[in-house]
Order: sequence, then structure tokens, then C-alpha cells
Amino acid sequence: MADKSSLALVKRFLREAIAERKILAIVVVSIIGSALATLFAPYILSIAIDEYIIPGKYHELIPIALLYLLALLAQWLFATLQTFYTEVFGQKVLKNLRAKLHRKILDSNLNFFKDKSTGDLVSRIINDTNVVNDVLLSGLLGGLGSIISLSGIVVAMLFLDVKLTLVTLSSVPIMVLIALYFGGRMRRAYRDTRQKIARISSVVEESVAGIETIKAFNKEKHVEKEFSAASKDTIKAYLRVAIYMGIFWPLMNIASLLSVIVVIGYGGYQAYMGAVSIGIVVAFIQYAQRFRGPINNVVSMYDSLQSALAALERIYDVLDDRGVEEYKGLNVDRLQGRIEFQDVWFEYEKGRAVLRGINLFISPGSKIAIVGKTGAGKTTMANLIMRFYDPTRGKLLYDGIDGREINRRSLRRRIGYVPQETYLFPGTIMENIRIANPEASERDVVEVCKKLGVHEFIMKLPKGYETSAGETGKLLSVGERQLISLARAMLKDPDIVILDEALSSVDPKTERMVQDAMLKLMEGRTSIIIAHRLSITRFVNKVIVVDNGEIVEEGPIENLLLKGGYFYRLYTSQMGESSLIDISGRG
Repeated sequence: MADKSSLALVKRFLREAIAERKILAIVVVSIIGSALATLFAPYILSIAIDEYIIPGKYHELIPIALLYLLALLAQWLFATLQTFYTEVFGQKVLKNLRAKLHRKILDSNLNFFKDKSTGDLVSRIINDTNVVNDVLLSGLLGGLGSIISLSGIVVAMLFLDVKLTLVTLSSVPIMVLIALYFGGRMRRAYRDTRQKIARISSVVEESVAGIETIKAFNKEKHVEKEFSAASKDTIKAYLRVAIYMGIFWPLMNIASLLSVIVVIGYGGYQAYMGAVSIGIVVAFIQYAQRFRGPINNVVSMYDSLQSALAALERIYDVLDDRGVEEYKGLNVDRLQGRIEFQDVWFEYEKGRAVLRGINLFISPGSKIAIVGKTGAGKTTMANLIMRFYDPTRGKLLYDGIDGREINRRSLRRRIGYVPQETYLFPGTIMENIRIANPEASERDVVEVCKKLGVHEFIMKLPKGYETSAGETGKLLSVGERQLISLARAMLKDPDIVILDEALSSVDPKTERMVQDAMLKLMEGRTSIIIAHRLSITRFVNKVIVVDNGEIVEEGPIENLLLKGGYFYRLYTSQMGESSLIDISGRG
């Protein structure tokens, strides 16, 4: 198990971040350069005052003035480089981290998604990585710059005058206490605002995704109240931040001014007594003014780090999950289409078997229908054939080869899968069909659609094949999406076809067209239909009846109806007694 200690998390992240070492080197150099340039300007100013202005050597002041200007320009240049390249560095690391998370999600098996919500995964990829970028990159690098600046300021002041340095630093503990007291409270307040914003996002997402249900149950006012409550909570959270900020920064300014007052008072007296020069007093005033920002950055780093560590832990929880699909094994160019279940058991959750000792032989080119009540295990059998999962016990063979020995990608290339709910990607009809075979030409797509009998339907759409499917295919009806899905499956030229309740949600007007396309897709291929509408069983060679994860009956439809058992009761309850006459006369 991966080490989740704070140090281990930071080390692991830094190992990944250091991959961008060239940009990181520029950032570090610019941080050091900015700190040094900040130190030189007050020192040069003290020399200008003591050695040129007070003695009245104004004609010799130009070179030192130019040197002071050069120090300011260097400070500006290095600060600009630091800001720009810190952002570049952060965005590159952020891109790599998000890419790893996204790749992980794409490579994960379906078990990975059982206990994870879509919103939570999106939050980890977008929000948590942002927190890590803001805190661990900008925060740590900014903190490094602050530490270097503070150290340099103290060293420079000690070099100029030890006693005045100690007096100047007397107000630093006050600044530290203020930063410690308010730092954690402000961090918690900011964290609360992020949670409240996330809640608003969640309400909006639910409103858009569930708009039909909301309208169907007249829940508009309820959702509006929920959104209003979330908005009020967000305002309260931001007001709390505003209150803390309104108190914190004035206090820090007062503490900073206290340092300046102490320097002016004590330093002025020392200058009057001739113990120090006026130039040194002016330099100390400038150094004292530079304390506030770095001290606040360093002190607030701790609380920021806690937030980043929490985000890192959530990120690595995803990356370390072992539910990854492996794509190793035998590559198959073609399959005969012979499928065999040998004493197959399967559990989604340990101890709760969904399939129990399934033994089934599907001969090449045959057409079978798997039927049964909801939850019987029909779709699970299809999922095993697709190798979305592997059997918990037993074997699933393809042409006599154990499925575990076949590369998943290779196997899925030979299977045409039409799910019950077709997902269409944003884009045109043409693009959605070509997803099955990107190498296919537009002419190939048109030929496939003509063969399936869906070409005319597509050409009646506003822009034909260039018609937009909309988000998740919402611009098309369920039946139209199924026709696109059938064309997509056909374009693969598969050896095995799986149709998972393809007619269950299709309207009567489109059902005949979808059914005809299904039959054409099944021609010459091993075909498995997960059947909800039992009318489709008239077109198969064998019916497999599943109940409670077991095969209770199997055989040709006529035999099962004559037997008068489980399938007979299932069939007549849906189709009626009169349909038996048609079946008995099937030739």
C-alpha cells in the first residue's frame, strides 16, 4: 500500500514536477535574482545618500543613480521572469497530472467506477489539481523566494549594523503572530467558499441533467430554492473571508509601519549621535518595509500545504487504484465466433454471485437470444463476452482460447456491441459512425448505412450525415440513436455481434426499421441478443432463459413454447396466447 504520509506525498509530487527541470531551473534562478536585486537597491541608496548627497557631490551622483536604476530594472526583470515561468511550470505540471488522471480513468476497468461518482472524479481532475498547482507550485516556489528574501534582508541589515538590525526585528514576532492567528482562519474560510461554490456547481449540474424529471414532477421551485440557499451560503462564506481580510491586512500594515517607526526613532537618534549614517537609516527603513509580504507568505504556507496535501491524497487515491484493464495477450485478427461458458461464476461484490455455474456453447454464425426478468444476469453475460469483466470462477472461451489470454483491445475489435442506451459523442452523424473504424472513408460509411437500410433516414435529417448529434445524442430520438449505433457496429465488420436490449426503448414507428437493421447486421455473424421484447426471439436459432444467475431453459423457441415452462409463461405474459399460432407456423 502506498505511503500516504505528508512527506511521502510531497516527495512523490516533487519527483513528478521535477520532470520539467529546465523551466524549474529558470524559475529558481529568477527567484534568487529577484531576491538579490531587492537587497541591492536599499544598499545602493544608502551609499548615494552618505557618499554623494550629504557631501554635496551631486556631479558624481549620475553613475550611482544609474546603478540604482539598474538594480530596480533587474528586480523588475527577475520578478517578471519568476511570475511568468512559475505559471508556465505550474501549467505544464498541471497538464501532466491531469493527463495521468484522465488516462487512468480511460484505462480503468468497470469495477473502478462502482463507488465513484462522476462529479467526484471531475472534481479530482479539475479542482484538486488546481489546488495542488496553486499551493504546491506557486505557494512553495513563492515561499522559497520569501525565505531567500527574508534571509537576504537579515544578512544585509546585519552587515550594515547589528544593533539597528535587532531593534528593527523587534516587530517581526508581532507580524508572525498576526499571520499565524489569521492564516488558518482565512484558509478555512477560503476552503469553505470552494465547498460552497462546488455545491452551486452541483445544483446547476443536477438541474441540467435532470431537467425532464424536474419538469415532470413540477420541482422547479424546489430546485430554485436549493440553488438560492446554496448562493446565500456562498455569499456568507465570502463575507467571512472579506471580514478576515479587512482585519488582517490593516494589522499587518500597522505592524510593518511599527518597524519603520522603530527604525526612524532609534535609527534617527543613532544618526544624531553619529553612531550610524543617515544613508544606513534610510536603507533600514526600506528593508523594514519589505518584511510584511515574505513573512505572511512563509507563515501561511503551512495551512496552504494542508489543503494541497488533502488534494494530493485524493489524486493519488485514483492513480494508485489497481482496477486497471490490462491490454496484454494474444492478438486476434479474426474469430470464427465460437463462444463457450465453462462453469462461469461472477460476482460484482464478494459473496454476492450474479452468475452461478453458467455452461453455454454458442456455435459460429448462430443467433441466440438471452431472455429473463430484470436482474436475472442477462447483461452481465454480455459484459463478460465483451471482457468488461472476467469470470470470478470458470472460463469463457473464444474459438477454444481462454478469454484471459486474448488482448482485450484485439478482442473488442472483433465484436460489434450495441448497448441498450446508445451514447453519441458531440459531433456529426458521420463522425459518430466512423468512431468504430477511423480508417473507413465516408463512402464506406454510406455503403454500410445503405446496406442496413438507414441511409434514407439519415438523408432526411437537416444536414444529412453532417447533422450534429448534440451532447450525448440528445438531438436524436432513442430509435434514431440506435440506428446510428447499429451502423457503427456494422462499420467494424465484426465476427460477433452483441445487441443489449436494442429494442427496449424504441418507439413503435422506428421499431421495424431498427429490427430490420439488426437482422441485416446479424447476417453471417455469431449474434447474441439480450432480449427484453420477446418478439425478436422469432428470428434466433436458440433461446437461453436465465433466472437468478442460472440458465433454467434453453433451446429453439418452438421447443420451449411446447414445453410450457418458464419461457412459455414469460412469452405469453408479454405477447399473448394468440402469438403462439404464428410461432407454430414458422418455417
